Amino acid sequence: MAPPSSATARRAAAPQPRPTSRRPALRVVQPERRRGIRAGGSRRAHVWLAVGMVVGSLLVVVVGDTMVAQGQVRLAKIQLAISAQQATQKAMQTEVAQLAAPDRVVAQGIAHGLTAPAQVVNLPEVPLTVPLPVPDTSPAGAKPAAPAATKAAAPASTASTATKPAAAAAAPAATTAKPVTPAPSTTPTTTPR
Repeated sequence: MAPPSSATARRAAAPQPRPTSRRPALRVVQPERRRGIRAGGSRRAHVWLAVGMVVGSLLVVVVGDTMVAQGQVRLAKIQLAISAQQATQKAMQTEVAQLAAPDRVVAQGIAHGLTAPAQVVNLPEVPLTVPLPVPDTSPAGAKPAAPAATKAAAPASTASTATKPAAAAAAPAATTAKPVTPAPSTTPTTTPR
């Protein structure tokens, strides 16, 4: 490297001229204290807000607990009313069973002038899947139908399909004239005094 030139060395060694306007010397400045109203007020507001939230949440819990307690009281009243009604229903069912007892019914019948049967026979069970025969509805003293009526009904049953309903309606009346001996009664009979 070449030695610095003498002109450059002089410039570097020569003191630099100072500016004519002098600035004041810099110093460390302490920040101004905040006013107590502003800083303390903000802190107080936060504290009051927190206290208000705690008190509000406690009130919500108390109100909710009160509502649950009221619901339990209402439920207990309803359950008590239900059990009372069930007891009443059982008592009424017992009363109905006592009033419908066969001994009491017979006693009431005798009190109203009916006579008690000598023998009580239970009716047999009738299956509902088996069709029953058509009952004879003619009076007991009726005479059997004349054979001419059955002969007249026979051609009607062979008529066209337009007249079949009329023939079908006439056929049962002609064929039910057969005398039937009534079966002995197995049901209790009561006669007025």
